[in-house]
Amino acid sequence: MRSSFQQQVQLLLVAALLIVVTGALHCHPCATAAASSDAPPPDHHQETPPADAEDQQQAPPPPPPPRAPSPSPPAGRRRGTSSPHRRPPSPPPPPKQDHGHDGDGQQPPPNPEPSEEDGPPAVLPPRVVVSPQDPHPPGSAGVAAPPGVVNRTTGCTTLLVLGDSTVDPGNNNRLPTTARANFLPYGINFYGRRPTGRFTNGRLATDMLAEKLGLGRTIPGFYDPNLRLAQLRRGVSFASGGSGYDDSTANRINVLSFSAQLRNLVRYKLLIRTLIGPRRAERLLNRAAFVISSGTNDMLSLYLASTNRSSSSNNAAASSSIQDMDTYENHLIARVANYTQAMILLGARRFIFVGLPPMGCLPIARTLVGTGSDRCDETLNQIAVSFNSKLIQLLNFVNFQRQIATSYIDTYTAIHDATADPKTFGLTEVSRGCCGSGVIEVGQTCRGRRTCGDPSHYLYWDAIHPTETTNQLIADVMMDSITQLYS
Repeated sequence: MRSSFQQQVQLLLVAALLIVVTGALHCHPCATAAASSDAPPPDHHQETPPADAEDQQQAPPPPPPPRAPSPSPPAGRRRGTSSPHRRPPSPPPPPKQDHGHDGDGQQPPPNPEPSEEDGPPAVLPPRVVVSPQDPHPPGSAGVAAPPGVVNRTTGCTTLLVLGDSTVDPGNNNRLPTTARANFLPYGINFYGRRPTGRFTNGRLATDMLAEKLGLGRTIPGFYDPNLRLAQLRRGVSFASGGSGYDDSTANRINVLSFSAQLRNLVRYKLLIRTLIGPRRAERLLNRAAFVISSGTNDMLSLYLASTNRSSSSNNAAASSSIQDMDTYENHLIARVANYTQAMILLGARRFIFVGLPPMGCLPIARTLVGTGSDRCDETLNQIAVSFNSKLIQLLNFVNFQRQIATSYIDTYTAIHDATADPKTFGLTEVSRGCCGSGVIEVGQTCRGRRTCGDPSHYLYWDAIHPTETTNQLIADVMMDSITQLYS
């Protein structure tokens, strides 16, 4: 009996020894997998964009992997981790923060998207986080947010921009076109005093708007090969200098038409869906602000062509040209309506449409029409007023759609007031640009030309495009509109 008891004890000892050995062998791959999950992802460096001097001193973050590893559990709960040989029941959630800095060397803001448990991806009213004791917190209208900090007083966390050269940060640099500005003296007042493809001496209005919102110092172009996840989530520009609402305007000089920009918006949505998941991507688009600035190239080119025809004929031809302009305005407004509906189908809910400026006051219009530096061409200005009024009517109609909000940027009044009373705006020259003679140079004809001593006192940089000072005026109006859209 005793020997039988001893045999049972020996068998139990052998079984315990086997369990210990087996457990040690099984825990070895678990520890290896846990250590690998705690390790940082590989650092694949990529070349930084030349637009910002600070970018060249900063090692960019790695490109986002197709599926980010989920964070390892606390030490006290490591025993509850699943075996590496068992497939998890669902894919890991997307990363809760970006793995790097944005293109301006700033830390990315915290993830503004809520978790998947917040409910269905319906468009909710933006959350206004403003302390009643602080009516002017940093980042509120007129007060720039600290760099790298998302302006939560507005609720806007992404800017998506479409349009022409007024909002093109350099997409044309990668197109086979002569409509470029990636050479001096363009960009002479940009960071690092380098040309980036922006048709101005410094930053665009959308760049300044992004800084006010705390999204970064600039909005990069969608064709920028150095785009990173943090930049994609905060916004990009699909705009192309020389384009318009009419695709034929862009096709004549081989730039991106508005239709092509919308196709790139579709690609952007697919990319964002891959990076952060479909539900969060849909919410990002729902809460983004879509800035649209276009139409000047369409109206200006047709008007100048019709003026040349009517000048060599009689008054009947001139009257017919005016009727043609009105018909063309209606054609463009119809296209804007179609484009807006397409963006709504892609997830857009908030729009900022920039109206036409007083085109008759552009230096190149004064030169080609022949009014001179003393006065603007009032016929061309009235065409801009007519188009803007029709655009406002369209936006009022769009606003009737559920969960859609639009805003109109009255650049006409802002620039017209600065032209009529420059001293009030700190300007000294409003009839010609700073580059070259200032009356005809734009784009390639501005390459290598001498410039004025202080562009900050000029309304125009070249014969068409505004200076950074003027862009600041427009950005201030945009910021007010952003606040209204998310209130």
